[in-house]
Amino acid sequence: MSRGAAVPAPQVQPGDDGDAIIVARGLTFNGEHGPLFSDVDLTLDHGLHAVHMPGGHSQKALLLTLAGRLKPSAGTVAVFGDTAPRAIRRHCAIAAFADIDDLDEAVTVGTVVTEQRRWLAPLFRRSSAHADRDVLALAFGDIERPAPTDYLGDLGDLEIFLLQIALALCSDRPVLVVGDLEQVRDSGRRAQAAQRLGAIAADRLVVVGVTNSLGDEAPEHDIHIPNTAGKD
Repeated sequence: MSRGAAVPAPQVQPGDDGDAIIVARGLTFNGEHGPLFSDVDLTLDHGLHAVHMPGGHSQKALLLTLAGRLKPSAGTVAVFGDTAPRAIRRHCAIAAFADIDDLDEAVTVGTVVTEQRRWLAPLFRRSSAHADRDVLALAFGDIERPAPTDYLGDLGDLEIFLLQIALALCSDRPVLVVGDLEQVRDSGRRAQAAQRLGAIAADRLVVVGVTNSLGDEAPEHDIHIPNTAGKD
Protein backbone atom coordinates (compact mmCIF):
# COMPACT_ATOMS: atom_id res chain seq x y z
CA MET A 1 0.00 0.00 0.00
CA SER A 2 1.15 3.57 -0.50
CA ARG A 3 2.16 5.85 2.33
CA GLY A 4 -0.50 8.46 1.69
CA ALA A 5 -2.15 9.70 -1.45
CA ALA A 6 -0.19 10.59 -4.54
CA VAL A 7 0.84 14.23 -4.41
CA PRO A 8 2.56 16.09 -7.26
CA ALA A 9 6.21 16.57 -6.36
CA PRO A 10 6.20 20.38 -6.69
CA GLN A 11 4.13 20.52 -3.49
CA VAL A 12 7.20 19.36 -1.55
CA GLN A 13 8.59 22.50 0.01
CA PRO A 14 12.23 23.37 0.72
CA GLY A 15 12.92 22.89 4.37
CA ASP A 16 11.07 19.55 4.48
CA ASP A 17 14.30 17.66 3.71
CA GLY A 18 14.98 16.28 7.20
CA ASP A 19 17.10 13.15 6.85
CA ALA A 20 16.27 12.70 3.16
CA ILE A 21 18.74 10.77 1.02
CA ILE A 22 17.82 12.33 -2.33
CA VAL A 23 16.75 15.97 -2.57
CA ALA A 24 15.89 17.47 -5.96
CA ARG A 25 14.92 21.12 -6.35
CA GLY A 26 13.77 22.73 -9.59
CA LEU A 27 15.18 19.82 -11.57
CA THR A 28 14.89 20.29 -15.34
CA PHE A 29 16.26 18.37 -18.29
CA ASN A 30 16.06 19.68 -21.84
CA GLY A 31 15.84 17.17 -24.65
CA GLU A 32 16.36 17.73 -28.34
CA HIS A 33 12.82 19.05 -28.82
CA GLY A 34 12.26 20.76 -25.47
CA PRO A 35 12.09 19.89 -21.77
CA LEU A 36 11.56 16.24 -20.87
CA PHE A 37 10.69 17.33 -17.34
CA SER A 38 10.84 20.67 -15.57
CA ASP A 39 10.86 22.18 -12.07
CA VAL A 40 10.80 18.78 -10.34
CA ASP A 41 11.04 18.81 -6.55
CA LEU A 42 11.55 15.46 -4.81
CA THR A 43 12.48 14.47 -1.29
CA LEU A 44 13.23 10.75 -0.91
CA ASP A 45 14.23 8.90 2.24
CA HIS A 46 14.69 5.19 3.00
CA GLY A 47 12.19 2.71 1.61
CA LEU A 48 10.40 2.20 -1.69
CA HIS A 49 9.50 5.23 -3.81
CA ALA A 50 7.49 5.05 -7.04
CA VAL A 51 7.98 7.88 -9.54
CA HIS A 52 4.63 7.92 -11.34
CA MET A 53 4.80 9.32 -14.88
CA PRO A 54 4.34 8.10 -18.45
CA GLY A 55 6.98 5.62 -19.53
CA GLY A 56 9.50 6.70 -22.12
CA HIS A 57 12.21 9.31 -22.46
CA SER A 58 10.97 11.65 -19.73
CA GLN A 59 10.73 8.98 -17.09
CA LYS A 60 14.07 7.46 -18.04
CA ALA A 61 15.81 10.84 -18.07
CA LEU A 62 14.47 11.79 -14.64
CA LEU A 63 15.48 8.52 -13.03
CA LEU A 64 18.96 8.65 -14.54
CA THR A 65 19.37 12.26 -13.45
CA LEU A 66 18.52 11.29 -9.87
CA ALA A 67 21.16 8.55 -10.12
CA GLY A 68 23.88 10.90 -11.40
CA ARG A 69 23.97 9.41 -14.90
CA LEU A 70 22.64 12.57 -16.55
CA LYS A 71 23.44 16.17 -15.70
CA PRO A 72 20.35 18.37 -15.27
CA SER A 73 19.84 21.39 -17.48
CA ALA A 74 18.66 23.38 -14.45
CA GLY A 75 18.04 22.82 -10.77
CA THR A 76 19.92 20.62 -8.35
CA VAL A 77 19.93 17.06 -7.12
CA ALA A 78 21.80 15.95 -4.01
CA VAL A 79 22.34 12.38 -2.80
CA PHE A 80 23.66 12.14 0.75
CA GLY A 81 24.52 15.80 0.31
CA ASP A 82 26.68 15.23 -2.79
CA THR A 83 25.71 17.22 -5.89
CA ALA A 84 28.39 16.33 -8.45
CA PRO A 85 27.26 13.53 -10.81
CA ARG A 86 30.43 11.50 -10.18
CA ALA A 87 29.89 11.66 -6.42
CA ILE A 88 26.21 10.79 -6.80
CA ARG A 89 27.10 7.73 -8.87
CA ARG A 90 29.14 6.36 -5.97
CA HIS A 91 25.93 6.17 -3.93
CA CYS A 92 23.57 4.88 -6.64
CA ALA A 93 23.24 1.62 -8.53
CA ILE A 94 20.90 1.42 -11.51
CA ALA A 95 19.00 -1.53 -12.97
CA ALA A 96 16.64 -2.41 -15.81
CA PHE A 97 17.27 0.52 -18.17
CA ALA A 98 17.04 -0.22 -21.88
CA ASP A 99 20.30 0.35 -23.78
CA ILE A 100 22.24 0.64 -20.50
CA ASP A 101 22.20 -2.73 -18.73
CA ASP A 102 20.67 -4.90 -21.47
CA LEU A 103 21.78 -8.53 -21.23
CA ASP A 104 22.99 -10.82 -24.01
CA GLU A 105 20.48 -13.61 -24.55
CA ALA A 106 23.21 -16.01 -25.64
CA VAL A 107 24.99 -16.18 -22.25
CA THR A 108 24.09 -17.95 -19.02
CA VAL A 109 22.99 -16.58 -15.67
CA GLY A 110 26.17 -17.84 -14.05
CA THR A 111 28.31 -16.05 -16.62
CA VAL A 112 26.70 -12.63 -16.18
CA VAL A 113 26.88 -12.83 -12.38
CA THR A 114 30.53 -13.91 -12.49
CA GLU A 115 31.42 -11.15 -14.96
CA GLN A 116 29.67 -8.53 -12.82
CA ARG A 117 31.60 -9.62 -9.73
CA ARG A 118 34.85 -9.59 -11.69
CA TRP A 119 34.14 -6.07 -12.98
CA LEU A 120 33.43 -4.85 -9.44
CA ALA A 121 36.35 -6.73 -7.85
CA PRO A 122 38.57 -3.61 -7.37
CA LEU A 123 35.87 -2.19 -5.08
CA PHE A 124 36.10 -5.18 -2.75
CA ARG A 125 39.85 -5.73 -2.41
CA ARG A 126 39.78 -5.11 1.34
CA SER A 127 36.76 -7.27 2.12
CA SER A 128 35.17 -10.38 0.68
CA ALA A 129 31.84 -9.77 2.47
CA HIS A 130 30.27 -8.01 -0.50
CA ALA A 131 31.62 -10.49 -3.04
CA ASP A 132 30.17 -13.42 -1.06
CA ARG A 133 26.63 -12.03 -0.89
CA ASP A 134 23.99 -14.12 -2.66
CA VAL A 135 22.58 -11.35 -4.83
CA LEU A 136 20.20 -13.73 -6.60
CA ALA A 137 18.61 -14.59 -3.26
CA LEU A 138 18.33 -10.88 -2.43
CA ALA A 139 16.64 -10.09 -5.72
CA PHE A 140 14.42 -13.15 -6.17
CA GLY A 141 13.44 -13.96 -2.57
CA ASP A 142 10.88 -16.78 -2.68
CA ILE A 143 10.45 -16.50 -6.46
CA GLU A 144 12.10 -19.43 -8.22
CA ARG A 145 15.56 -18.42 -9.31
CA PRO A 146 17.03 -19.37 -12.68
CA ALA A 147 19.84 -21.90 -12.59
CA PRO A 148 23.39 -20.73 -13.30
CA THR A 149 23.32 -22.78 -16.50
CA ASP A 150 20.09 -21.21 -17.82
CA TYR A 151 20.49 -19.06 -20.88
CA LEU A 152 19.10 -15.54 -20.63
CA GLY A 153 17.17 -15.99 -23.86
CA ASP A 154 15.08 -18.66 -22.14
CA LEU A 155 14.04 -16.42 -19.22
CA GLY A 156 10.81 -14.46 -18.91
CA ASP A 157 10.61 -10.70 -18.44
CA LEU A 158 10.20 -10.97 -14.64
CA GLU A 159 13.31 -13.14 -14.35
CA ILE A 160 15.34 -10.77 -16.54
CA PHE A 161 14.10 -7.78 -14.51
CA LEU A 162 15.09 -9.39 -11.21
CA LEU A 163 18.41 -10.60 -12.64
CA GLN A 164 19.26 -7.02 -13.65
CA ILE A 165 18.45 -5.95 -10.10
CA ALA A 166 20.64 -8.73 -8.72
CA LEU A 167 23.56 -7.52 -10.83
CA ALA A 168 23.04 -3.96 -9.56
CA LEU A 169 22.99 -5.24 -5.97
CA CYS A 170 26.48 -6.66 -6.43
CA SER A 171 27.86 -3.18 -5.74
CA ASP A 172 25.85 -2.92 -2.49
CA ARG A 173 25.25 0.80 -2.92
CA PRO A 174 22.69 2.39 -0.57
CA VAL A 175 20.47 3.68 -3.39
CA LEU A 176 18.97 1.54 -6.16
CA VAL A 177 17.26 3.28 -9.09
CA VAL A 178 15.16 0.98 -11.28
CA GLY A 179 13.67 1.56 -14.73
CA ASP A 180 10.00 1.36 -15.69
CA LEU A 181 8.21 -1.45 -13.86
CA GLU A 182 5.92 -1.85 -16.89
CA GLN A 183 8.65 -3.79 -18.66
CA VAL A 184 7.28 -6.73 -16.67
CA ARG A 185 4.20 -6.98 -18.84
CA ASP A 186 1.92 -9.37 -16.95
CA SER A 187 0.14 -7.61 -14.08
CA GLY A 188 0.46 -10.57 -11.70
CA ARG A 189 4.18 -10.94 -12.29
CA ARG A 190 4.57 -7.17 -12.09
CA ALA A 191 3.00 -7.35 -8.62
CA GLN A 192 5.62 -9.96 -7.71
CA ALA A 193 8.35 -7.61 -8.91
CA ALA A 194 6.92 -4.80 -6.76
CA GLN A 195 6.94 -7.09 -3.72
CA ARG A 196 10.61 -7.87 -4.31
CA LEU A 197 11.42 -4.17 -4.61
CA GLY A 198 9.66 -3.60 -1.31
CA ALA A 199 11.74 -6.30 0.35
CA ILE A 200 14.98 -4.90 -1.09
CA ALA A 201 13.97 -1.44 0.17
CA ALA A 202 14.01 -2.66 3.78
CA ASP A 203 17.65 -1.57 4.13
CA ARG A 204 18.15 0.97 1.34
CA LEU A 205 16.39 3.55 -0.81
CA VAL A 206 14.77 2.04 -3.91
CA VAL A 207 13.35 4.34 -6.60
CA VAL A 208 11.35 2.80 -9.44
CA GLY A 209 9.57 4.29 -12.42
CA VAL A 210 5.89 3.36 -12.74
CA THR A 211 3.31 4.13 -15.39
CA ASN A 212 0.33 2.74 -13.45
CA SER A 213 -0.52 2.54 -9.78
CA LEU A 214 1.11 -0.32 -7.91
CA GLY A 215 -2.28 -1.29 -6.47
CA ASP A 216 -3.66 -1.93 -3.01
CA GLU A 217 -1.63 -5.11 -2.49
CA ALA A 218 1.70 -3.42 -3.20
CA PRO A 219 4.32 -3.15 -0.46
CA GLU A 220 4.46 0.06 1.53
CA HIS A 221 5.72 2.87 -0.70
CA ASP A 222 5.57 6.58 -1.41
CA ILE A 223 4.23 7.90 -4.72
CA HIS A 224 5.67 10.94 -6.47
CA ILE A 225 4.10 12.60 -9.52
CA PRO A 226 6.68 14.96 -11.04
CA ASN A 227 5.98 17.78 -13.45
CA THR A 228 6.62 16.78 -17.05
CA ALA A 229 6.68 18.91 -20.16
CA GLY A 230 5.79 17.77 -23.66
CA LYS A 231 5.21 14.21 -24.73
CA ASP A 232 7.48 11.29 -25.56
